[in-house]
Amino acid sequence: MSELAPTPVTLLLECGAYYSCQGWGDFSAPRGSEIVFCTAMTGIEESLTDPSFAGQLLVNTVAHVGNTGVNHDDMESEKIWAEGLVCRYLDQTPSSWRTKESLKDWIVDQGRYVLEGLDTREITSILRERGSMRALVYSNAAMTVDEARQYLRERVDPMAGRELVSLVTCSEIYEFTEEVGGKDLVGSDSTGEALPYWPMNSKPNRVQGSCTIGVWDFGVKKNTLRILKSCGAKVKVLPAQMKADEIRSQGLDGLLLSNGPGDPAAAEYIYKELRDLIGELPIFAICLGHQLVAHALGAKTYKMKFGHRGIHHPVLELSEGGEARRTWITSQNHGFAVDPRSLPEDVFVSFQHADDASVEGLTVKGKDCQTVQFHPEAGPGPYDSMGLIEKFVERVARGAKSNDA
Repeated sequence: MSELAPTPVTLLLECGAYYSCQGWGDFSAPRGSEIVFCTAMTGIEESLTDPSFAGQLLVNTVAHVGNTGVNHDDMESEKIWAEGLVCRYLDQTPSSWRTKESLKDWIVDQGRYVLEGLDTREITSILRERGSMRALVYSNAAMTVDEARQYLRERVDPMAGRELVSLVTCSEIYEFTEEVGGKDLVGSDSTGEALPYWPMNSKPNRVQGSCTIGVWDFGVKKNTLRILKSCGAKVKVLPAQMKADEIRSQGLDGLLLSNGPGDPAAAEYIYKELRDLIGELPIFAICLGHQLVAHALGAKTYKMKFGHRGIHHPVLELSEGGEARRTWITSQNHGFAVDPRSLPEDVFVSFQHADDASVEGLTVKGKDCQTVQFHPEAGPGPYDSMGLIEKFVERVARGAKSNDA
């Protein structure tokens, strides 16, 4: 348990606004990052451990955080990847029966930091109006505001152009063998009881016959792996640096491209290899994986003004002709998007954001390659999209079975 006392610190935004507050963590040196906001009212443990938040300071718009503490069962990876957390009020006495430790102690013990006492709605309004931007957190005793502004300009890198996948990917191939609960549900608590991560507390359909799915790890979340295994697939996790020929040699029946952090355009070493794999085996891509598929097809991505980060984003499912079929409620975490004007003719937009019409999914005609910008592995309350991974496994298994016949 961390016994650090709060430190008087300042949060400086790239636009010039700055705020005094108290912080927990190590502020012996200034801490710079991109600052973004998330509108989810729950799931802080999941968000902070999502590798997609690497290099970012997370502003939570809900007034109180820490009420339920940390249970360690909901972590999406082995560590916190977000740089820190900004909140209005930090509850240091959690009351949930699942709590293992307080949110503050967990964050500080992992070398990250928490800022408390800020008007997070005002900061969110600035980010919505001005866009996501660089930020600097520093001890008030360490430098003046003018010195901090110079430091921010000269020494904190913007997110555009940053390649961060290499920081979060696995170092070697491994098979995911984690138990996923006594009822084959996605996740379990510390007693082994299955948690209701699927609609109506039902279990996913296990495929008939075996298949091996490779997960190209750009910052994969654990629940993606749990769902694949729950559906009956053998799961091999592959480092981001693997070449196309190395992936071919793994005997895979299908390939899932994971979520991840950073600018997709900067990960050219990935989409150059991916280009040769599209059409060779079934592919399903999530978030950053979706953007990398677009680059592999010759399309472009752009940095959004403030991105999509929350658990209630409406997305339209589209027909090949562009007609809306239905609206899905989705969980999202991204700051880049695919430019629809750059897509080749053999690709159609299969999902579109209902608010800003940004691209939320692609289908490559005749090549069994589908992508989504949102997170079907997340189950924050809306379960609309969780079946997409299940359908992918079923499709891969059918193909594996026909190849064996």
